[in-house]
Amino acid sequence: MFKIIKPRYMVLLALAILLGYGFSYLKGMESAAKITIKDDEIARLSTELAETSKMKAQVEAELQTTQILVDQLTEQQRTMFNENTELKRELVFFQRIMAPEDVINGVKLESLTFIPEVSEDYYFMKIVLMQVQKKKRHIKASADLVFYGSEEGEPVEYRWSDLVDENQQKLTFSFRYFQTIEASVKFPLGFVPERVAFVGKVKGNRWNSAINLTQNFDWSAVLQSSDAISGS
Repeated sequence: MFKIIKPRYMVLLALAILLGYGFSYLKGMESAAKITIKDDEIARLSTELAETSKMKAQVEAELQTTQILVDQLTEQQRTMFNENTELKRELVFFQRIMAPEDVINGVKLESLTFIPEVSEDYYFMKIVLMQVQKKKRHIKASADLVFYGSEEGEPVEYRWSDLVDENQQKLTFSFRYFQTIEASVKFPLGFVPERVAFVGKVKGNRWNSAINLTQNFDWSAVLQSSDAISGS
């Protein structure tokens, strides 16, 4: 025989079932809410990742474009430098044609300058010897400087070789295109220079015979301000 369940127990049983179902439903809703939050977070991160990837691609494209521009500018600068160098050579060549009196057998004394140094009676000397032929050959030459002036009211002259010792640089050249020699020289106490002569001798070779190159300058023409030695 079946035992009859009292009504109040049936009510309690029904309440228990409803509570269990309600708890399960709430747990399910909570899990669904968490899943929705996670999905939203994943969607947000995916969007940010896509934006970051897009920005990275843009930056890489800009960097690539910038590098191309830098390479182009570098190449243009190199081309302009080469063209400028060639133009200078052409200018020197045509200057030789227009002013041949300064050139002997394709060799020219480009410049001779003296700058007073801080120490008394010392001068910084700079010589630039240049080859101005269209077809350049190796040049070897030696030179001396002769200083004419007065000392205690009497005319005197000194040679470069008289004023420098063996440890100082001698005026010898070996170059293509041009060569610069820089050195210091000390004049005797009381010597007042008035003019200077460059006396050079270019050695001969199978293309050219040996030549002598002599040029005279007033001292005022070769003397520069002491500011020039400091670049100011």
